[in-house]
Amino acid sequence: MAVGWLSRLAMRGPATVFPALGMHGEEAVYRLAQAPGITLVDTPRHATILLVAGGVPPHFHDSLRRVHDQLPAPFATLWYQSEPLLELQQPGIGKMDDLEALPGAVMDTWRRVIAGEQGTASRLLPDTPPNPWQGLGDDGRGGEGMMGGVPYGRPMAMPPAPDLRDGLALDILTVRLGPFFPLWPAGLEAEVTLQGDIVQQFSVLSAPYPRAVPSVFLEAQSRPVAIARLERKRMQYHLRALFHALRLAHLPDLAWRALGLAEECDSRPVEKLGKAFKAFARALARRGFFALYLPKGGTLDSEHARTLAGFAARAAGVEDDARQADEGYRRLGFSVITQQAGDVPARWRQRLAEVEQSLALIARAQQSDAVTASTEAIELPRGAGNADNLLENLLPGLEWSEALATLASLDVAEVSPWPHP
Repeated sequence: MAVGWLSRLAMRGPATVFPALGMHGEEAVYRLAQAPGITLVDTPRHATILLVAGGVPPHFHDSLRRVHDQLPAPFATLWYQSEPLLELQQPGIGKMDDLEALPGAVMDTWRRVIAGEQGTASRLLPDTPPNPWQGLGDDGRGGEGMMGGVPYGRPMAMPPAPDLRDGLALDILTVRLGPFFPLWPAGLEAEVTLQGDIVQQFSVLSAPYPRAVPSVFLEAQSRPVAIARLERKRMQYHLRALFHALRLAHLPDLAWRALGLAEECDSRPVEKLGKAFKAFARALARRGFFALYLPKGGTLDSEHARTLAGFAARAAGVEDDARQADEGYRRLGFSVITQQAGDVPARWRQRLAEVEQSLALIARAQQSDAVTASTEAIELPRGAGNADNLLENLLPGLEWSEALATLASLDVAEVSPWPHP
């Protein structure tokens, strides 16, 4: 009776899902974020459903096993456009490829797990500490003399240098994060050394997965396409990026509004879309998104800005936009928009300014059925530059929250030559 009562009580809450993203798995996150009754969580320890979305390379399978084993029982795993691990391949496993059916599959699986109709997934790794300590060292607790070793499984706090910010010799902590860390790009794996809350060192171990751009931009590289189609997809790309930044800033209602606008970019009349965006921009200002939630750091110098290209370069004052060389855009009165600061707020101001510019271009393009005139240089919604070694130079010295906000404001993944599957 007690189990039945607890199950009924649990049914009143949302289905909690931790998304472990592989290559091209972002669409699943956008779909579930808007589905009623489903909540995306930022740690597997708070989830009932593990959603593996997109292809996971074999060298990340051990990392996926560690994420899998962190979910508390009872739990289940769903595989969206992904191949299950060998240990979990069995009849009836939750494997699917239909994006529209995904929310329903999540809810059905969650209800069965809560009701006890589906057994919990088995653990994949042995339950042993990562740093064995029992019976080791001078007193059997892992330590060596006055200091050293890993007593009780944790390294001794021995700061090698003063804090980069204020000179205090605080304890250090080195952690490895990724490739399924939900607060930064999928596939990025890094070793981070923190002293207090300051990033002392950031070493990239694995670059993010190549990021696909909307297929219309690839289509435009081979034949003329409608400018209105390009600009609607450009808007959608920027608004989806803003969704992640607002979640990171703990503004979930505004994040949901940004994603809702993004999903309406394809079909909503431009006049209504423009009114909705202006209301949303006013809400961002009222809630203090720029004044209270964005750090003033993460500034790109001119060299890094030109390397990244795209909106990040224009946010640093670089007037570089392939649209200015396209006769179709010139007929619509296109001009390059720039910011000057090159920091985190400037990059988001640049994105929002380009969304507003896209709305104006769509309205003019629809009146004349304007199409692109060139296939040689197509301005992507993001830069196409290489971000190698950028993070190692940009993030040290920032507070951890500032480093995450800086990452969210950039596109550091390479551009995939293929569209979303």
